Amino acid sequence: MISLRHVTTTFAARGKEPVVAVEDVSLEIPQGSIQGIIGFSGAGKSTLLRNINLLERPSTGEVEVAGTELTSLDGEELRQARHQIGMIFQGFNLVNNLTVAQNVELSLKFAGESSKSVRQARAAEALEIVDITEKAKAYPAQLSGGQKQRVAIARALATRPQVLLCDEPTSALDPFTTATVLQYLADVNRDLGITVVIVTHEMEVIKALADDVAVMEDGRLVEKFPAADLHREDFTPRTSIGRYLMSDGINVDRGGGHTAGAEESAPTPAPRVEENLTAAGGVR
Repeated sequence: MISLRHVTTTFAARGKEPVVAVEDVSLEIPQGSIQGIIGFSGAGKSTLLRNINLLERPSTGEVEVAGTELTSLDGEELRQARHQIGMIFQGFNLVNNLTVAQNVELSLKFAGESSKSVRQARAAEALEIVDITEKAKAYPAQLSGGQKQRVAIARALATRPQVLLCDEPTSALDPFTTATVLQYLADVNRDLGITVVIVTHEMEVIKALADDVAVMEDGRLVEKFPAADLHREDFTPRTSIGRYLMSDGINVDRGGGHTAGAEESAPTPAPRVEENLTAAGGVR
């Protein structure tokens, strides 16, 4: 369904060293599956997600979606192909002076749907899928964060895409709302057969939703495994980054602080990242 072959994305600014955001990534995502991509901030996961619909065109490599090699397309052909790829964002990206229904219709306008009645019907259909029809005439400022994200999902679904790309869709939400949004994504995948790719730094999101996991670090894909392995007691990821992401969370040493009146001394250098990773996730 989605095939990334040796994808590399390099950003270059005049007078500065080029930055390799994604380096030689190959990944196969089966049709109808939910693919999780996880890693820390700066790992390159959001850039890789944008490579799939060519919002960021790879410097080298090939991207194929539903049998169409997108990297060989340009102009109108690429715009048409993108209509089959919906996308939702961490920041919702709703237009504040448009109603909920108008925000959803906007994706259909961009897709070239000229009939107002068709746009309205498709928008209503998409809002019903995420159970937010009653807010159709409301404006974004009148919505909660979870409601805004449901509208963003409806907007992405209005064009009836084959693929839904999700860039940190729950990181701005509380745990209860996160669970609600993830359930809608699971329903969309199950009921409509849409292939979902979700980027996150939260392993709990991956455990709850994904079929397969890809771990990224420093722009590289360093590990892949079925998400079902995360529920096995005897499973330990191969890489230190994978083990860290599976660890129990943040641990803070509160026993070594300053003592009142103590003589100031030079700060102890922080341990290297590799040491932190090994210490936090190396033993389970």
